Amino acid sequence: MRTSHKEMRRKINAEVSKITDEELFSSAAFAAYLTDIAEAVTKRYKRKLRVETIYDTSENAMIACTNNRNILINTGNYISQSMPYRKLKAESILGLVGHEVGHMLFTNFRISETYFSELSYGRLYPQMELSEEEQESFTEVTDYFKAGTEAQKQAILKAAKLLLNILEDAYIEARICDRYTGRFATGIHLNNIRFTEMMPSVTEQLTNGCYRFSVFCNLLNQYCRSGDINNRDEYAGELLDLFYDVLPLVDDAIYDEDMKRRCYAVNRILLMVWAYIKEIAEKAEEKENTSEILQKLNKQIPQMAEVPSLNGTPIAVGGSVDTQKYISGRTEIEEKLRKATEQESGRIPWMKTDDFDEGEEGGVEQNLSYHGAGYSTAGDDISRILTAVAKEKVQEELSLALTEEMQQEAEHIRLGNAHSGIKIIINRMQEIEESYIQQYQSVAPPLLAISKQIQKRLQRVFKDMSFTGKESALLMGRRIEPRLLMDREGRFFSRNRLPSEKKSLAVAVLMDESGSMADQDRVTYARAAGIIIYDFCKAMDVPILIMGHTDDSNVQLYAYTDFDSMDKMDRYRLMDLSARYGNRDGAALRYVAERLLKQPEEKKLLLLVSDGQPAGTGGYLGSAAEADLRGIKKEYTNKGILFVAAAIGDDKENIERIYGDAFLDNGDMERKRGITIFSKQARIRWKDVDITLLD
Repeated sequence: MRTSHKEMRRKINAEVSKITDEELFSSAAFAAYLTDIAEAVTKRYKRKLRVETIYDTSENAMIACTNNRNILINTGNYISQSMPYRKLKAESILGLVGHEVGHMLFTNFRISETYFSELSYGRLYPQMELSEEEQESFTEVTDYFKAGTEAQKQAILKAAKLLLNILEDAYIEARICDRYTGRFATGIHLNNIRFTEMMPSVTEQLTNGCYRFSVFCNLLNQYCRSGDINNRDEYAGELLDLFYDVLPLVDDAIYDEDMKRRCYAVNRILLMVWAYIKEIAEKAEEKENTSEILQKLNKQIPQMAEVPSLNGTPIAVGGSVDTQKYISGRTEIEEKLRKATEQESGRIPWMKTDDFDEGEEGGVEQNLSYHGAGYSTAGDDISRILTAVAKEKVQEELSLALTEEMQQEAEHIRLGNAHSGIKIIINRMQEIEESYIQQYQSVAPPLLAISKQIQKRLQRVFKDMSFTGKESALLMGRRIEPRLLMDREGRFFSRNRLPSEKKSLAVAVLMDESGSMADQDRVTYARAAGIIIYDFCKAMDVPILIMGHTDDSNVQLYAYTDFDSMDKMDRYRLMDLSARYGNRDGAALRYVAERLLKQPEEKKLLLLVSDGQPAGTGGYLGSAAEADLRGIKKEYTNKGILFVAAAIGDDKENIERIYGDAFLDNGDMERKRGITIFSKQARIRWKDVDITLLD
């Protein structure tokens, strides 16, 4: 399968127009984009984080949440998806990320935890003096916590959480928008305007059977987000009166850096609206359970997100997404890394500052003339991510097509009598897990350093092999060089040396993945050799195929890299090279040799990495198997393939007995930290000066 870079670009451009919102906004590329932007803000506080995305458009689906380490964004949320254009949807999602970053930087989670812990025991935090009317309401609150049902207790706690979340959201968004006036501020303002526009009026909410407490919270939420409320039907009743009564408390709390001030305001508001909360508690006494109460409140009071819990348990609106599945401690290793790198775990460290100057009376105003932050490259960002997603899809399609082509080739290869009835199965990973990438990045640096040393030593050889330009001082030719006319030997001709259409060398590597390769770290050395060879060949523009093989009654071939692959993930596939079952070397060798023969390069090198112990099903072992391998080597050597067999550990005698003098000895690899290749036609000393290539 030959696919040019031009053809691939055409496929990518065609794929861009087909990508849906779900494919774009739930892609790894978009999540990485959000992570980069979020880290640009948090890294100054030495906060490491990761943004993850899902796409859930179901009713009451969560919108966003954080556990103070990672952020989860539902990119299919109703606010973002209500935007008419992709650019606006992306800005909306960025606003949600900014909102969660605001919680991570400015919310004091310890005070939040203390507040709810104290309230669950029927105590107010911080301590405060109560009026006679407030004391009467608080006595009823404590009675519910002492003798009420679980549903009643949870309903009261939920009401307090909703109130605190509304005030805390207003505070952290004000801090974020003041400090980061670009994409975060634009997205937050955009979301808040749309949130208010989509909120039903007071009369509509009451007609639909909403709790009075829910309607009150929605009024409060609209005011804190946009400085106004949606009262298009001109409702005038006790709910509106109570809303205006609490506004002084709200205005005082949402701009105070001390979260205790917001806890104080919530206590006051909770007691002022206790009659509304009591209605919910009384309904929960007999008719409804805890989950029903919480689901109704979640549905009736839409929010962007809730304040996270300090213990790492994410809190989110709605119940259709298992957020714990997406945001968690992950693994013990991740937790250890987090503790080692995260130096600040609460809010921004306390510092001594000067007193504030007393200015004029403050307040909240609505800025109807705001037209965004002027960030003009958001569209370019989305185009770039669309291209990345399209490229990923095209590469996946090409990889699938490549696997199918390889399987078809396997079905048409004549394996010989020794492999009668044997089936070849091609295995190639289509999706690369993050663990393979991390493993590669952890082990590759010293191996790539070896590759670069080899590249430096062989650059001149490869340059000469691909030399293009003018050759002068020739005895014969059609073009005379005037400057050479005085040459006594008559060397005054020149000619242009055109580049050859064929490349000079193609390399195929066949790795033994039999169970015996686990002994003496053979498979580890083979994997290391594969990483070095692949990097070297790619750097020198040499077509490279690396395959592993094992035998479990069928010959299983593992396609790690291929001549025709345009997938930049091949290097990570090499981390899957493992010791598995038996090994029917002859069938695997014949397949790789046939694939190598089809390459247009003039010189073809087939490198085998094996422990020299063929042992497959159906009695394929011993002298008969070795005779089969010698026959295959002779057949394809006559067809122009150069064989080099590698011995790892103490396998030199086995390899030499089977393949003659075309062997590679890796027995001292650990001591020399390199590989030495010996052959009549190729001599390469890695880590040594002596290098001869295909002479």
